[in-house]
Amino acid sequence: MREFLLLIRSEESPKANLSPEQMQQHIEKVGGYLQRLTEEGRMKSAQPLEMEGTMLSYQNGQIIDGPYNETKEIISGYYHLLAKDMEEAVSIAKQDPRFEEGIWRVEVRPIKYVEGIN
Repeated sequence: MREFLLLIRSEESPKANLSPEQMQQHIEKVGGYLQRLTEEGRMKSAQPLEMEGTMLSYQNGQIIDGPYNETKEIISGYYHLLAKDMEEAVSIAKQDPRFEEGIWRVEVRPIKYVEGIN
């Protein structure tokens, strides 16, 4: 099995305008999806990310704050999971119930291991 990082992308805070009932439905759907992946032994970890953060860059010998993308899209969470290959990882990502809400994007990236880093 290979490890993959799925980056959950959204525009600002897509859950901010949900009613309490819609929020509860969202939590139950996504929670069920994550629970199933955990029970299958595919989920290593998953967490939402805080909305605030910063982008650091190296420019002209200095570390600077920025530049920022022009979009309001942010990485709002991640899944660290196991799959046999990219095709299976994409298949798992497509099952995320967030897609039913139509306001999310998921970037699927294989984790590359380099000897001696960890």
